[in-house]
Amino acid sequence: MPPFPLGVTYGVYFLSTVLCAILWGVSCVQTFSYYTRYIRDDRWLKTTVAIIFMMNAAQTMLIMHGAYAYLVIHFGDFSFFEMALPVSSTGFLLSALVSVCVQGIFVVKAQRLSETRSRVLPSLWIPLALFELGAAIYCVAESFQSGKNVFFTASLKAIVVSYLAVMAFVNIATAFFLAKYLRILHRQAMTFALSDMIYRLIVFSVLSGIWTTLFAILDMVTYLGFPNTAVYVLFDLPLCSLYCNTLLVSLNSRDSGSAASIKELSTFKAASRPVIISMERGRSSDFSDDRESICMSDPDIV
Repeated sequence: MPPFPLGVTYGVYFLSTVLCAILWGVSCVQTFSYYTRYIRDDRWLKTTVAIIFMMNAAQTMLIMHGAYAYLVIHFGDFSFFEMALPVSSTGFLLSALVSVCVQGIFVVKAQRLSETRSRVLPSLWIPLALFELGAAIYCVAESFQSGKNVFFTASLKAIVVSYLAVMAFVNIATAFFLAKYLRILHRQAMTFALSDMIYRLIVFSVLSGIWTTLFAILDMVTYLGFPNTAVYVLFDLPLCSLYCNTLLVSLNSRDSGSAASIKELSTFKAASRPVIISMERGRSSDFSDDRESICMSDPDIV
């Protein structure tokens, strides 16, 4: 008689693996779209996106490796299910690195959208990001030493819960500040096209924070509420791919705005004054029509 049901252990792990594979496929399409549409983005941003994508791909492959080991080679060996595979523990660390990198990009974006370049959010994020990385490294090290999965090690429960709680808090805070600063720009917008683009950025910023926060909270709740199962993996394993996709969706949502707004928003630079755009009567304000000519004349425009 197994110590826990198959459905909430092997079944959940299988579903989580499928979800991670789907999200990774979506990130591939999003990454291709980003590099073909925003070739004039800052080099640091394009490099960071590439690193995040590669870490996400590596974490997805490690999840596949763990699924094959748990569900095929050692299927039915319930003692092995609680063991820590080196590749699986490394995947936990990669997930933490991706989450911190994505949070950092959104923090930089929020600061540069602020007219006063407020340092409130960066000052809040830096110590919390260091805690996330430190907690992840400590948990992985303890997991290697004990030979048990991070989430099945009783001594790490408080650290894991704190790690997930901090992650959810950072997501909420970042989404709040982004929406706040974008809302200010939205009020200053003098054309419908610019107003519409900023509104979409507000929606994407809030949704990005909601999805990652929701998964982190559900991960924490299922981890505490169902201690003898693997229900938590349904929300824990996809976190890395979810962070990667929310970043790419946010970056790819910058089209169809007004031409003059791109220098303010697409390059992550704050607007120092209300953006006023003069339009000829009868001419469309859609930026996509003039994109090529504008980019050719100004190398700083995305």
